[in-house]
Amino acid sequence: MNDTRLLVSSIIRITEPGAHSGSVRLVSAKERRVLATWPIPESPFRAFDPNPRGGLRGARGISGDGERIVVSVTDRLYVFDRAWRQVGELTHPLLGQVHDILVEPDGVWVTASASDVVMKLGWDGAVLRTWSWREDTALARELNLLDALKGEPCDDYRDPRKLPAAFDFVHVNSVARCPEGLLLSFGFVPSRASRRIQWWFDLPGALQRRLGKKEQAARPSSLFALRFMASSFTTSSWVGVLLPDQGPARVVARQDGIMRPNHNLLRHADTLVYNDTHGNRLVQQACDGSWTKHVQIPGDPPFVRGLAPFGGNRFLVGSQRPAALYVVDLDAGSCERLLELEGGSPHECVYGIHAVPDGFAEPPAALWGQGPKAPSDDVHPQVA
Repeated sequence: MNDTRLLVSSIIRITEPGAHSGSVRLVSAKERRVLATWPIPESPFRAFDPNPRGGLRGARGISGDGERIVVSVTDRLYVFDRAWRQVGELTHPLLGQVHDILVEPDGVWVTASASDVVMKLGWDGAVLRTWSWREDTALARELNLLDALKGEPCDDYRDPRKLPAAFDFVHVNSVARCPEGLLLSFGFVPSRASRRIQWWFDLPGALQRRLGKKEQAARPSSLFALRFMASSFTTSSWVGVLLPDQGPARVVARQDGIMRPNHNLLRHADTLVYNDTHGNRLVQQACDGSWTKHVQIPGDPPFVRGLAPFGGNRFLVGSQRPAALYVVDLDAGSCERLLELEGGSPHECVYGIHAVPDGFAEPPAALWGQGPKAPSDDVHPQVA
């Protein structure tokens, strides 16, 4: 069995106010056990978004290299050095509902689903690059999103009280490096019909905003939930997008008719590998689309999320019920449970999986120096 140490992030779907909403665990793959568990610092905006499915809760993507590890939550990134000292905390008004991240030598790529942005931040917090599908009319046309190019503006996507009714148009939730550039997962591209349902329900709210009246904080989450309800009778899609180092973005994979977002797109040799969360399976397909194979992931529901290479054509995959890690061998067509994340909530779900780089010290008992702060009505976090 591989002796790799793993960092595994989690999110707890239904969390009472004041209770921790997710953790980061250190796992021994060889011993098949959890070595340490660290509850995450909570978002200062959490009290303003009561979305029971997730909202601003939980730990998000994890990435690292030989010099540092970065752990993300919904609106910021925590940077740790090889001795596990926290050496940075990065945030930005566009980083609303952070999902997966990618560490590179000069900075970290971040997917932020609320703003539809893929952003690269330097280690000093400087913005090195931002990109959105809104910059590419041809891509917007292919995704049937031309009507959404001019969205309602928002000056801070971290604050749910400021979000427009229609946001998170493509649910950009994964970023990975490949030889040509970046691979992005557009986890859930809603149909035009479901977007119109959101806009129709928001007409009273839009009028209130024009009149300068304050609305209830729950508005964005409750309206966003309508998108997934509408997917039961309209067509929504998962789309894999290549953002090359040079040239326009293009679609490299697609799955129509989904009812929940897919996650975690990777390039593996001459194939693409992704979590088909809608179909409860791990999928591998040729880059040219000439063949596809898959392995089912158990659970009730599995809500497949979290993906990491594990040698050969094997991958680590996470699940929700139970919250567990599985070793999936795509050549053998097998799925073996590595371990269950015991001691958590029945509503806990694996989010991210990342191997601890070689040369890192033994981690401390407390990964963060202090516990979560209670949110207040005048919270406005700044760029670190």
